[in-house]
Amino acid sequence: MPKCQVCHRWHFLAKDLTLRKRIMVKKPLQSKAFSSLVQYHFTNVLEEFKLWKSYHESLMPIRKNVWKKLTRRSDNLKKLVLMSCSLKSASLKDLPSNIEHFSIRRSEIYSDVFFGPNPGLCVPHLVCLDVGGVSNVFTSEDMPAINTITSLRALYLEGCFRINNAGIEAIVGILPQLEILDVEGTDISDEGAAIIFDYCTNLRDLYIGHTRVGDIALSSAKKEALPCLETFCVRNNNVSPEGLDKFLSHRMHILTKVIFTNSDEFDFCACLNNEFPVSFKTNGAFLILAGCQCQHYLTNKTYGFN
Repeated sequence: MPKCQVCHRWHFLAKDLTLRKRIMVKKPLQSKAFSSLVQYHFTNVLEEFKLWKSYHESLMPIRKNVWKKLTRRSDNLKKLVLMSCSLKSASLKDLPSNIEHFSIRRSEIYSDVFFGPNPGLCVPHLVCLDVGGVSNVFTSEDMPAINTITSLRALYLEGCFRINNAGIEAIVGILPQLEILDVEGTDISDEGAAIIFDYCTNLRDLYIGHTRVGDIALSSAKKEALPCLETFCVRNNNVSPEGLDKFLSHRMHILTKVIFTNSDEFDFCACLNNEFPVSFKTNGAFLILAGCQCQHYLTNKTYGFN
């Protein structure tokens, strides 16, 4: 085939917007470059946009006019991930009404502007909300707004240390429908965990590591609590091996993964995979498989980054 024809075909493909349904950016961007990306690549064809930024990168400001373009030019957008961004002008009411997945992990927001009075009316199809790492401004006082989003199935609050038991109590209306709840690194204690155990009847994945939860919550849990639980993370809190063993004894038939370590030696979750008949004990102690990492939102296949 002549070179001119090859170039013509590549040029034709480059102009085909139907090939731009999903965009993922992993390289660092400046605000100006992001604005150009929105200008030329956000169209009604776009269904998924993911901006990946590492923990070490500084916040990228998204100006109000860019935010408006982003939300207005992509009516069919289903999944939007904006990591480590400054979103002071962002509001759920600006998003396309059919948005299903929204992540602002490690970003900066004004929570009263972001949620507004009734966010459930603005995002009636939202099934996954990730505000992990939005720690300094996101508090228990903001949780009643989340309680209005009745379509939610996955809620990630990882690292939001200003959310306490009152915050969990404020969302009891949506707890029964949640399939994933990540409260690792929040300020909840046994009281908050007890609310989760009592109300979360459909929960598959529960992450309560790095909290003040201890044996009291686990020992007081009803046998029929968490009937769908498959993944349970209790790393680095006040749960003892004995307390966990008693709690798991009624749930061995459904659990596939347990994450447990109270050692500061690990910066990540050590995972126990239940691929065979469950036997979590080794010489009276829980087996720790160091090297298996559990990154919660980043690795979840149903309601995660991927």
